[in-house]
Amino acid sequence: MRVLWICTLPLEVQRSALENRDHGAQVAASWILSHLPPPDSVDLHIACLWPGGDHPRRLKYQGAYIHLMPCPRRGRALLFFQRDTSFFRKLFDELKPDLVHGWGTEDSYGLVARKLAPIYHVIGIQGLIDAYRKYLPHTYRTAAVLLTERLSLRKARNLLAESQYSLDAATQLCKPERQRVIEHPLRHEFVASQPSDGTGKTALFVGTIEARKGIGDAVTAFARVASPDWTLHVVGHGSSASERTMHQLADHSGIAGRFQHSRTLDAPALVSAMQNSSVFLLPTQVDTGPTALKEALTMGLWPVCYDNSGPAEYVRKYAFGSLARNRSVDSLCIELKQCFSEMPWKDVTKQAALAQRTREDFSPRKAWRELIAFYQLVVSKP
Repeated sequence: MRVLWICTLPLEVQRSALENRDHGAQVAASWILSHLPPPDSVDLHIACLWPGGDHPRRLKYQGAYIHLMPCPRRGRALLFFQRDTSFFRKLFDELKPDLVHGWGTEDSYGLVARKLAPIYHVIGIQGLIDAYRKYLPHTYRTAAVLLTERLSLRKARNLLAESQYSLDAATQLCKPERQRVIEHPLRHEFVASQPSDGTGKTALFVGTIEARKGIGDAVTAFARVASPDWTLHVVGHGSSASERTMHQLADHSGIAGRFQHSRTLDAPALVSAMQNSSVFLLPTQVDTGPTALKEALTMGLWPVCYDNSGPAEYVRKYAFGSLARNRSVDSLCIELKQCFSEMPWKDVTKQAALAQRTREDFSPRKAWRELIAFYQLVVSKP
């Protein structure tokens, strides 16, 4: 089966296979890399926009073909991404794929997949802009991607989501003929590494430094209830203003000496950070299926989150973690203090069962088995 994926360029591909030259990669896109290499039965082609590129490029990467498609550096949102299909049309005509899978609706990927293959397409849902809209800046681009998302989903025939929460949110905007939840797998570093032994006195936050991810609440709650021998390690980056505000809050809260900030960590370094931690603190205000949360569960960290959206779904599904009353810092402090006191992650039997279950649920093998079954359904029963 020949499959064409439309998605963002993963940062690691740019770093390792493109001499770290700017080809438009801005995010890790771990949900793409974690699927590689594809099984032998899938001829996988991954097409990514290359802002400012002068000619198409093609390279082989971990068993898949990566295609870089030139497009303008700016202005795509001004036209509500309506021209984006033209950047992929020639490649589509040359490949003649059996199916096109657009990864996400926050850019034009889902819209392009549906336009290239009106019948044989799949639109994948990760984050949903409609669910996040009140946490996003009121800019023209936000309005454009909200409209693009609705256009992408309005006539979607086949829908995949990474979590039940994201599927429920998406189906409020459309009524696809086929829909399914298929968990994104995790990168092999996480499913193959030894989990945390639970002795590290570090609480780990992994996510974008922005209000929606709850970084301010995380710092505040930690400062209020953590004993002096605990450290808060924040992994993530944001705007210079949001990062400066975070550091100022840590200073004013009196935890500067036990506050660590890493703007980016590759997979091996993040595995090491998780192995040295025991608690995963992510009081996000809304999220679909945070990859970092799934990684933390697989590594045996005890999540402490607000009781909402995707994080609550995963904490309940695996019966591992603490849920605070939604958006209540006082409740977050209570749950975090109890967590530090009781250290529930040291239940060896529960942690072993968690590791076995999550490493199967988030394995590439399982993801591809379910993806291929869904792809075959789409192709055989249009």
